Amino acid sequence: MMSMILSAAAREPVTQLSGPQRLDRICNAIAVVFMPQVSSIYVFLALSIANGIEETPLYLLISILFAGLIELGSLLVYVRFLKRDANVQDREDRPILFAIAILSYLVGFTLLRYLGAPFIFSALMFAYFANTTFAAVITRYLTKVSIHAWGITGPSVAILYSFGVLGFLLMLVIGGIVGGTRVKLGYHTWRQVVLSFLTSIPFTWFIVYIIPQLLPTVFRAY
Repeated sequence: MMSMILSAAAREPVTQLSGPQRLDRICNAIAVVFMPQVSSIYVFLALSIANGIEETPLYLLISILFAGLIELGSLLVYVRFLKRDANVQDREDRPILFAIAILSYLVGFTLLRYLGAPFIFSALMFAYFANTTFAAVITRYLTKVSIHAWGITGPSVAILYSFGVLGFLLMLVIGGIVGGTRVKLGYHTWRQVVLSFLTSIPFTWFIVYIIPQLLPTVFRAY
């Protein structure tokens, strides 16, 4: 699946590439490795390790399915069968993919909460639901945000919760690098990347740190 999307995202020949072409190829590779649908898998795997991977395999599988694989599958259908661009440059094409992701996150959150998953699993899945809804509204009425950057900087708050400041700072660095590749490839402006940073982090922080204080049982924290 990843190879199919990578081939759709970067179609330049692999031989006799100029310097700028090689840089674009590297940027494309970074963008694919840190696709938001894949970044979510990395984050939930990290949370599973932090909470004891031997105690959270079911929650991890649910999270990977509803925060990663379903979204990857919808993108693959979009690329392979509808013959569209994997980078979803056309804002008019984004609502259906947003809708699929939002529904998937909501179902994932419901399952995690029902099964009594650790707080941060449910909180992050809900954050994905809320952040994607927010990003969809911004994309529809304001500008095209960088979902690649948002998909790293938003979950960075969950990494902060589980691993502390160093993990959080590492996520910000990765988010900056990935955002930079999107600008270099011409898919976003720096303003759109910065908007993704400035919106996703405080919004996710509010979900993870403030909502549980107001509604202590909403994520079944323990």
